[in-house]
Amino acid sequence: MDVKKTRKRENILLIALIAIFSVYLGALLFFSFAVDPFVLFQAIAQKSILLFSLIALLVVISFLVIYNIAQIVRDRLQAREGSKFRFRLTVFFLIVTLIPVIPLSLISNNLITKSINLWFVRGIEESLVNGLEMSKEVYNRLSNETRAEWKKVCGGCTEDQMRSANFKIIDGIFRFDPDTHEITGVLGRDTELARELTRNDETGKINPDEWRRITASQHEYLITSVAAAGGKRYLISRRVPSTISGYADSISSGLQNYRTLKIVRKPLIGVVTLVLIVIVVPFFMLSIYLSLVISKEVTVPIRELAIATQKIADDKLDYRVELEAKDELKLLIDSFNEMTEELRVNRQLVKHTERIAAWQDIARKIAHEIKNPLTPIKLSAQRLLKRYSEEEVFYDVLVKGINTIISEVDNINEMLNEFSQFTRFPETKLGMYDIVPIIDDVITLLKDSYRNMVFTFIHPKKNIYIRIDGMQIRRALLNILHNSIIAVKEHGTVTVECCSGAEDASSGVHRYIIAVTDNGPGIDPVIRDAIFDPYVSKNGTGSGLGLTIVEKIVFDNRGRIWFDSEPGKTTFYMEFEEA
Repeated sequence: MDVKKTRKRENILLIALIAIFSVYLGALLFFSFAVDPFVLFQAIAQKSILLFSLIALLVVISFLVIYNIAQIVRDRLQAREGSKFRFRLTVFFLIVTLIPVIPLSLISNNLITKSINLWFVRGIEESLVNGLEMSKEVYNRLSNETRAEWKKVCGGCTEDQMRSANFKIIDGIFRFDPDTHEITGVLGRDTELARELTRNDETGKINPDEWRRITASQHEYLITSVAAAGGKRYLISRRVPSTISGYADSISSGLQNYRTLKIVRKPLIGVVTLVLIVIVVPFFMLSIYLSLVISKEVTVPIRELAIATQKIADDKLDYRVELEAKDELKLLIDSFNEMTEELRVNRQLVKHTERIAAWQDIARKIAHEIKNPLTPIKLSAQRLLKRYSEEEVFYDVLVKGINTIISEVDNINEMLNEFSQFTRFPETKLGMYDIVPIIDDVITLLKDSYRNMVFTFIHPKKNIYIRIDGMQIRRALLNILHNSIIAVKEHGTVTVECCSGAEDASSGVHRYIIAVTDNGPGIDPVIRDAIFDPYVSKNGTGSGLGLTIVEKIVFDNRGRIWFDSEPGKTTFYMEFEEA
């Protein structure tokens, strides 16, 4: 029972692990295609429950693997049956598991590392820097064009003239006070630009030969510092075309990202390797665990069969392999148990045959030695009785003695007749017989003779055909029922029940059982092992050949007989082949 509970727990655990890993694999496939890796890493880092779940999964599967390996090593050190085979099989499974995993892991890691290194081939950073320099050169030209227009249109004009001047490039003029760092708009189409210049602390630091890029109202402006009459400083603005600003921003952002990736290249390789380990190791451990489970499923039945073989070799023919298995292993275990049962029955049959042969030889000798003097003794007694019939006094005494001699001679003759039946048993003629009317006829006969007894006949079908010799089985039933009647004495209960027996898996033959149960005191434990031996009486009366004859009849009819007995209940079972 404990073995069944253990196997049930192991099966539940295995199903749970497969379900968890199926969900884990589905999540990996989903996130690998639907979620950005950096977002996934960030989510795992922020959500500690995800990280703990991964660690817990790895810990559980690692524990199961280590536990099973420890069991294998322990059994191997203790030299238990089947431990060598299981150890070799487990090592084989581990090698088979490692063969694809190791090269795939090494190749995958190498390819990932090389792929990341390809991002940083020589020339990419230089190209990005050159592109950034070119964008600066463009802004320098734009700034120079802006200054040139300033000098041409308003080289030394006043603010009023600035407001009325016809600028084509310049779209904003702002006065800058170097003492207060106050910026005041002189000419401008974008009011948001003036506020942005005021908020920007870097604006006042622009030298006459420098420029700044300022974004306002979703547009980019080029700010240049110029001098005017009276030593005043002005900031002039020019809107930058969106294409130029977009290209410049793209080049600048690309260079920044490239340099960031260059800094984290080695950590990134480590993170990718770690992710690969997190993905591969649990499945690798699962494959090892499944290998251990499979090796156990294969080796445990083989170990049990090896133990059973040793038990059978030690003449323990009652040993059975009590192990649940499937497919060919189940067939092997069932066949082994059937072979053991057949061996046990054959061993009993051989012992029975040897025992019967020995007793038959003894019976023949006894019958021969006793029968020879019986006839002259009986004839002499009869002659004496006839010769001295005139003497009345002597006649009375003689009659009593002679009648005693004749009665005892008749008893001896009856015993010799039993010996003769025992030594010259008729040949068994097997056929298909319906056992129901045979049993019913026997019970009807006994009911008429023993009216104080309760006889019950239970049979599930109207007709039950079995392969027997009908006359011999009738005699065997009478002997067993007669023993039950003697055991229960008066007002007892005897039940005869027919039921299906086991099926021979190798031949497919069905068997049928006839069970005779009484409510007597049971069989004395002292004689239970010898109950079928000749001249051993179950009830202390009779010649002691009844059950011996029954056993011989059952064996001759290719059946087997056994019994269960306890105070208040004794059942004899006879099993035969069903038609």
